[in-house]
Amino acid sequence: MSSKEKPSVFQSLLDRAKNREPEPVEELAEETGARSEISESPVREIFSVEVPKRGPGRPRGRRSNPDYTQISAYVPLDLYLDIQTELLKERRQKRQRTAKNVSELTEELLRDWLKQRKTE
Repeated sequence: MSSKEKPSVFQSLLDRAKNREPEPVEELAEETGARSEISESPVREIFSVEVPKRGPGRPRGRRSNPDYTQISAYVPLDLYLDIQTELLKERRQKRQRTAKNVSELTEELLRDWLKQRKTE
């Protein structure tokens, strides 16, 4: 390296890794008794992390809530715009800060439909 070149940020990590001897996989397999445990253990460690409880603050949205799933449906554009208009009218009549959205309306209608089917 010449005096004009900057040393790499990761050079010390690379030097340490080169000086360390790698652990042979065969010896680890003999010690644990199975090869599959070696390949699965790092994956289990990564995905078995427990999510900490959320503190005070904003509640989770539906997108990040595991109790909800996203679906899609094709509806005519004029129907969708009419629905949006009616939801906005409802908001103004009730003087609400936020309007019911199409997702909440769809959930409500599907629950009513399901309840009706179960009573038949």
